[in-house]
Amino acid sequence: MKKKYCRLIELLFTIFVWAATSHAQTISGKLIDENNQPLSYANVVLLSLPDSTFITGVVTDENGIFQLQENEKGKLIRISTIGYVTLYKKYTEKQLGIIQLTPDTQLLSEVVIQGTLPKTQLKGDAMVTNIQNSVLAKAGSANDVLGKIPGIIRKEDTFEVFGKGTPLIYINGRLVRDNSELEQLNSDDIKHIEVVQNPGARYDATVKAVIRIQTVRRQGDGFGFNLRASYYQSENTDWYDQLNLNYRHNNLDLFASLTYQKATYFQKADMIQTLNSKSLLEIKQKADWNGTHRSLYPTLGFNYQFNENHSMGMRYRPYKQLMFKTDDEVYSVAMINGEVDDQIRTFSNAETDSDPNHQLNAYYNGNIGKLNIDFNADLLHKGSTEETTYDEQSQLSDSRMIHTFNRVKNRLGAAKLVLSYPLLGGNLSVGSEYTYTYRKDDYLNEEDYIPSTYSKIEETKATAFTEYSHPLPFGSLSAGVRYEHVTFDYYEEEIYQDDQSRKYNNWYPNASFSTQFGPVQTQLSYTVKTVRPFYNQLGNAVTYVDRYSISTGNPTLKPELNHDLSLTAAWKFFQFTMSYQLQKDAILHQGISQENNDEAILLYYTNYQEKIPSLQVLLTAAPKIQWWSPRISVGMQKQWLTLEYAGVDIPMDKPIPYFYFNNSLELPKDFLISLDFNWTGKGVMQIYSTEKVRYQIDLSIRKSFLKDKLSIELKGVNLTDSMNDNIRMYSQDYSIHQINERDNREFVLTLRYKFNTSKSKYKGTGAGAESKSRM
Repeated sequence: MKKKYCRLIELLFTIFVWAATSHAQTISGKLIDENNQPLSYANVVLLSLPDSTFITGVVTDENGIFQLQENEKGKLIRISTIGYVTLYKKYTEKQLGIIQLTPDTQLLSEVVIQGTLPKTQLKGDAMVTNIQNSVLAKAGSANDVLGKIPGIIRKEDTFEVFGKGTPLIYINGRLVRDNSELEQLNSDDIKHIEVVQNPGARYDATVKAVIRIQTVRRQGDGFGFNLRASYYQSENTDWYDQLNLNYRHNNLDLFASLTYQKATYFQKADMIQTLNSKSLLEIKQKADWNGTHRSLYPTLGFNYQFNENHSMGMRYRPYKQLMFKTDDEVYSVAMINGEVDDQIRTFSNAETDSDPNHQLNAYYNGNIGKLNIDFNADLLHKGSTEETTYDEQSQLSDSRMIHTFNRVKNRLGAAKLVLSYPLLGGNLSVGSEYTYTYRKDDYLNEEDYIPSTYSKIEETKATAFTEYSHPLPFGSLSAGVRYEHVTFDYYEEEIYQDDQSRKYNNWYPNASFSTQFGPVQTQLSYTVKTVRPFYNQLGNAVTYVDRYSISTGNPTLKPELNHDLSLTAAWKFFQFTMSYQLQKDAILHQGISQENNDEAILLYYTNYQEKIPSLQVLLTAAPKIQWWSPRISVGMQKQWLTLEYAGVDIPMDKPIPYFYFNNSLELPKDFLISLDFNWTGKGVMQIYSTEKVRYQIDLSIRKSFLKDKLSIELKGVNLTDSMNDNIRMYSQDYSIHQINERDNREFVLTLRYKFNTSKSKYKGTGAGAESKSRM
């Protein structure tokens, strides 16, 4: 297999050697807008004279730069992008220099009266929303902005792309490791945000969506900093403080940051678990979970730009969880065949001691002629120890104390190389990525109520990919393929387990076609993706839940496969997305009776044997009407699935409707008011049925001072306290019905101050992102 992989890499690089040694002449230039900012994703087409026949074409990159292969018939260049007057230009020299486009005044006049200039456009492989000089530039942080982008859904401290799940997020090409980085980025430093709903072959096969954030390029040398302090008041009190520093001199850029976070949470739940085995087990529970953690996040790094074609840098991010404690109470009534078997009140407390975690990324980005080289290397070292005590006070049987000890170590090394080259009027990219992962997981119970386990996982992943895009007279076509070879070695007590170890060799193709029907931009794309189990789902460690329940991993889990066919369209201020997906070997939760006890529950994960088709549809309107910027979205998710539960077929196909109505109002005296309403109806997704309508209302008021150097924001989150869950899960002989109450209604006061701020030039994109997330 290694020889086969090496031959594939050799073939890909042979293509590049051939491409790099070709001597085709190119026509190059750079496009800028009326504010002298680069115009990315504009169409540049070479035409023949006198009949204006299409010869070749490209789109400008993020810096507004384009390169066209010269043709003896081509004498005329056509440059076009939505919102600007189409430019026809004869050329006599191959270096066209800087070309400035003129805004379409007719379209601009419509904006003032009707608000029809699109803030979100389909460009390249993404839906691109401009932030600079818009009302969203005053939203606060990148977190605040992302929640207002069409197709992005904010769920507490995480984000999802509608119908695709959790995305990878990049800032200037660098992978975001932690959402605290989004809080550190001010909204007025963001130029635009790109949402990729079907990522190509250069991204890991598990990545179903990507968000790319491009910041405004600040000019000048010197020292700059910005401060941010946030106070959160709910039933608990939380803090979030950060300091960002930056020093730039000539080609050297030094940056550092320090973030402190203190968070307290609680959750209450009413649960009913049912197990239909030889006996009917029913457990009714009332739970009260509480936790507190304090964390410190320093970051250090540098970037050095040798010249406009070559740069390198390094970023080091140590992390220390200063404290993480939980104190829980659960009251359980267990019934077997309708008779009370026991009543137990369990008090548990856990304390996690986190090792100093270390993340290191180094990169090089450069151009040799027309060849672009992007190289990244990553190292990760992390670990933790958790000690938990359970005090079970039984009314009908023996009370007992239980002590568990869990020690986890994770190591990762990864490298990624991407080469890009203009070829035959299009652009060719090839690359490779290698990741090594090590995880050791020891779980001990000194009373021996459950067996102690000592497991180890070693995984290597070698990938190769290629992508090619080419403009056509009637649109643009791109296609790619990714090959992944994964070796998964599983050990118990340092003994290799052949039956539970795995090797995977998979190909993941993708293709997309973009065109324009009059003013309507459209894109049709197809891709194959996978979902790999988390490492703790693959282990064999048994975790104690309560006297009637334990949970474990499943080393035989297979990766999930997902086929995705998506249609995207944009017209004026409307955006539309529709996605049909087919899941194979879906990873689902399962509950069965324990091997030696029919009256106790074993929880684990398994692969569902049938394919699950689903459909996602979302329509968004985002006009700007003078001082009012609304965004209205209506969506739906539906699957086709029938589950067998307790010998009865249960249809799991009720669609889930969604409605979002976000508003931003710009008022005099630098006031900004935001009012957001999100609504989710009842429905089913996979094996989970939502039994209650959920909605949320957020209101914020922001005032800026000193030419926006200082800002104060007061925000109310979930004002109606109506985002609590009511969910039912079905799984063959097991079901659980859970009603949650969370501490998610809060008021937030945020102060920001910035002095001579300049965004870092760091261009590292990271490697091994998928493996890091699975840790």
